[in-house]
Formats: sequence, C-alpha cells, structure tokens
Amino acid sequence: MAGGRGQAAIAAMISSLASANNVPVGIEHVCRACSAALGVAGVSLCTIGDLGLGEPIYATDVVSERAIELEITVGTGPGMQALQDGDVVMSTDLASSASLHQWPALVPMLSSLGVRAVFAFPLAAREVPVGVLELYRAYPGALPTAALTDGQLFADYALALLLDSELGQRGRGVEDVLAGSLPEQWARVKLAVSVVSAQLGIGVTHAYQCMRAHAFTVDCQLRQVADAVLDGCIEFTP
Repeated sequence: MAGGRGQAAIAAMISSLASANNVPVGIEHVCRACSAALGVAGVSLCTIGDLGLGEPIYATDVVSERAIELEITVGTGPGMQALQDGDVVMSTDLASSASLHQWPALVPMLSSLGVRAVFAFPLAAREVPVGVLELYRAYPGALPTAALTDGQLFADYALALLLDSELGQRGRGVEDVLAGSLPEQWARVKLAVSVVSAQLGIGVTHAYQCMRAHAFTVDCQLRQVADAVLDGCIEFTP
C-alpha cells in the first residue's frame, strides 16, 4: 500500500477505538490509533499555546509525554520546528551528527529516554500551523512512504476534530475532545508563569523563558517547576 491506508480506513481505526470505550472520538483515539497503525513506540500531540510554543494536549505513554515537554522546555526540536515552519520534520537517527548539530541540547535528553527517531507532522489551518503530531521510535530509520502519508492523515484528522469542537459542531466543546490530564497540568504552568512575571516585574514571555531555563538548568520537569512556584517553594527574584 504505497499510497497509505486512506482517509476512510484511518477514520474507521480511530472510531473503533472510541467505540470500544463507548465514548465519542477524541484526540486520545487519534494518537493511539496512529501509534498502532504506524508501529511507533509513542505519539504526542500539542497545539500552539498562548506563549508561542507548543502546549501538550495528549501523549500515549510516559516517554512521549516527557519527550514533548523536553522540546517545549528547550524551545527547539522536530516538533517545535514543524510547529513553526508548517512542514513535516524528521530525524531518522538522533545519534547522527546532523541531529546533534541541529538540536545539541535536546538530542542527549531524548536519547536518555530511549528515543532514537522522531517524526513531526504539522496541523495546519489555512496553511497556518496550529499544532503538531509527533511520533517517537526506539530505533533509527526512515518511515516508509505509506506511513508518511498516513501520518499526515492522522494529523489532519486531529486538526478537523479540534476545529469542529472549537466551532461547537456536533454539540461538543474542546474539553470533550481533549482527553487526559495534560491540559489541566499545563494550565498550572501558565498560572505559574503569571506568578513569575509578577515576581520579576517582567512580561509573561520573558517569565516563561526564565521558568524553562530553570527547569533545564536543574534537570527538572517544567510542570514540577510550576508546582513549586505555585506552592511557594520557589521564588524568582530580580
């Protein structure tokens, strides 16, 4: 199947997962179906956030969840590049000199998670990137042409799902489409950014950079830094 499965087959795979759980189709089912169909270790999906970088929506497993958060913390990587440029971005071998040169801070951290290859498919509305579907594999190598075609179809399905919910179609809101705890956890990150902004007397964009830099420096998850800020365990001073 050099041309991939096609839209109808992919929609059927996604719908079958939702039907098995007796729930409406959500982003969770898109990511899980994508992971199973393309034979990758994990999948994450993020949308562009208020602060300019990606905001995690769902991840199929702990490694994928940590991988996308690392990209956002560092501010660069295949997913962030796809979100910025609107093109498919692939690193078929993170151990290659090209990947190490392009993302020197990120690659060692992804490698420590066991991620060896990354494939990022943009979600674009009217040619404007609004999100990215990112696939992670535990071994190097390119995806077959059919898998590349299917990967973009899964990304397009996710985009349509998000746009339908935002427009209030089918009587569903965005919260019904987004599954899992990542959106709630990331809301705490944004709240902590506001606190740091007030502590330092700077704009939220700069405050976000300070939080990300702190998380990177102390090798801590960005969400953990946010919790520490909100709990009063960390205070940023000028």
